[in-house]
Amino acid sequence: MKQFVFLIDTGNETKEHKINAAGMTDAVKRIKDMKKDFMKGDNSHLKIKFKGVIYENAY
Repeated sequence: MKQFVFLIDTGNETKEHKINAAGMTDAVKRIKDMKKDFMKGDNSHLKIKFKGVIYENAY
């Protein structure tokens, strides 16, 4: 399992969000689902950027 790190910019602040996923396709699918949930609120100017991957057994 890897952690995919995304930056979520709401216009007011930028937060770092980590998603546990087996691969990039799964991580993108999950972040798109989260984006739909955020868009239901007032955040019409939501920007998401991929920051990187954290591997569990990296030394």
